[in-house]
Amino acid sequence: MSSTKRKSCIEAPTSERKRSRMVKKKKEEERHWGYSTNLMIYDDPWKIKKELTKSDLGNLSRLLLSKELIEELVLPVLTLESQREAMNEKGTKISIWDVDTQSMHYLVFKFWSSSRSYVFIDNWTKDFVLGRGLKIRDEIGFHWDPYKNRFDFSILVRA
Repeated sequence: MSSTKRKSCIEAPTSERKRSRMVKKKKEEERHWGYSTNLMIYDDPWKIKKELTKSDLGNLSRLLLSKELIEELVLPVLTLESQREAMNEKGTKISIWDVDTQSMHYLVFKFWSSSRSYVFIDNWTKDFVLGRGLKIRDEIGFHWDPYKNRFDFSILVRA
């Protein structure tokens, strides 16, 4: 083996260790400072996602979403009046644009004190469960359209 080949074989592990240390240091900095330098080519707009369960499709005609999702992604985009209405028994009317069928729907959004959770009710079963043929384990998504002041809806994955 020539000395050039031997030298590159010896140096490769050293440079690999150096690269590994640099990557580790970069990740530690990202965790510490709360930022990432990784290039993001695609940002998934569907921030609110749910894999449907039997209770979402049942006779209660309601879609239950996690309290964390609601508090982080739904309540902040509602007006103060709509937030107050959501907390009372009547609820507040929310516009939902079905991206797949290009149709507008209206659901009532409210806080259910009995389960301490937020739900979309009223036309959920008629317009979405039956109208779109939703099944258990279908994944649906919502995102807020700030330009049109409405939520967009789509079926992301069919079971």
